[in-house]
Amino acid sequence: MLVEEKPVGIVSVSNRLIEDLYVVPDKQNMGYGSKLLQFAMKECVGTPTLWILENNTGAERLYRRMGFRETGRIHRVTDGLAEIEFSQV
Repeated sequence: MLVEEKPVGIVSVSNRLIEDLYVVPDKQNMGYGSKLLQFAMKECVGTPTLWILENNTGAERLYRRMGFRETGRIHRVTDGLAEIEFSQV
């Protein structure tokens, strides 16, 4: 995503999986993450899904606000950290 020809964020979509949604720190909380997520959801084939680190509360708030909920699937990254799958309902 470019704003005034400067990069502010990025997102990747593969079938129904949304990955790598990132907004540069000084542009966060300005609506760019929501716009990127809306774009990604339209690009998905089927029900959009994504994974987030369990300690990423900012991302979790955004995804829940956009209608995503936990599926119950968990992937352990390390002994103390896991990724949680979310799907749009």
